[in-house]
Amino acid sequence: MARSVFFLVLLVACLFFVTSQASDLAEHAHTVDLVARKSAKTFVWANPPILLNGTLFYIAISISTLLWCTGKGVHMAIDQQERRAAYLACR
Repeated sequence: MARSVFFLVLLVACLFFVTSQASDLAEHAHTVDLVARKSAKTFVWANPPILLNGTLFYIAISISTLLWCTGKGVHMAIDQQERRAAYLACR
């Protein structure tokens, strides 16, 4: 029960985070275009917007959090099975 509540809260937090980032991204897109146009002559390498506005960082943090939560869930399930097996062995 507690695990499902935890994952539900995590899902709601991720959805809130993604929707807030989407609105910020839409606002910031015009500014990034202006900056890219002004600085297009000064840089030799490409500057895609995903690298300029921090979106890639937030995607990486979200994926890392998802992987950590998955690992934690697997660890908790295995730990519960080990405790149950130890209890049944001592019975």
